[in-house]
Amino acid sequence: MTVLLGLEAAEHSGGDDGALRLAAGLAGAEGSPVVVTTVVPLDPPHATTSRLDHEYRQWRAALTATRHAEALTALRRAGVEDVRTAVVPASSVPAGLVESAHRYRARVLVLGAATEAPAGRFAAGSVAEPLLHSSPVPLALAPRAWSAPAEPTRLTCTWADAARSADALSATRALAERWGVPVRLATFVPERAALLPSETGLPLEHVVNEEWAVQVQGSLEHAVADWSGPWPVPETVQGRGAGWAGAVAAVPWMPGDVLVLGSSRLGPEGRVFLGSTATKILRAATVPVLVVPRGDDAAPRLA
Repeated sequence: MTVLLGLEAAEHSGGDDGALRLAAGLAGAEGSPVVVTTVVPLDPPHATTSRLDHEYRQWRAALTATRHAEALTALRRAGVEDVRTAVVPASSVPAGLVESAHRYRARVLVLGAATEAPAGRFAAGSVAEPLLHSSPVPLALAPRAWSAPAEPTRLTCTWADAARSADALSATRALAERWGVPVRLATFVPERAALLPSETGLPLEHVVNEEWAVQVQGSLEHAVADWSGPWPVPETVQGRGAGWAGAVAAVPWMPGDVLVLGSSRLGPEGRVFLGSTATKILRAATVPVLVVPRGDDAAPRLA
């Protein structure tokens, strides 16, 4: 089993090595090697042999080799001894990474944020976006310019209710047991400015938020009461603030935290499929996020 790191062979990488640090931390927690993978375009069926094409291929190969050498150095400095590299020709980068996940039996695929992401946040680029609706393995997403301890120190499972959060909780428990870290259950309650009055004299949105918060708190307490296993009963926390960014920020975060999101029940079994609410939480998160496929229990399913 491996930790697969998707690395773009770009001339200007922006100097952001958050994904490298996250891959190193996950490799340490898993006791697995890291496979640094760069996907390159397939040569067309009738590729020309012009000098210009030849020079382009040479430039691309040299740039990829440079990026891999930099990644190897950074990962070994971070304490990862077993690091491998791979260059995968494919019709697209997402397709090549999915192929690599199967080939290298990846436990997790690590991706960095788009270059336009705000510092400390994740934004999906052209590679992450399709994988957030198709990846067969969990996706570990690093905020831009992220730095933290070498390995995860706590897992926070996003909780909505027992039905919608079952996959996220199952994966969180399995990972916590493997990594030896505590679990926290978190619910996010975004609040927005009042639009309409209600008969109670309170803004209608405030009444709805209060009812939702009470309902989810009861669900959280139920989950804790039914908790069993070798690990301590998890802490629960409810984040309430202006919009999703305010709700996520209202939860205290520590270095080494990883937030776990489940996939939508509307998505296919065994695939990541991020729903609209989870997408909003992902954009607001200031810690690495692990998105697990629907029906996933954090056990590898790839042959």
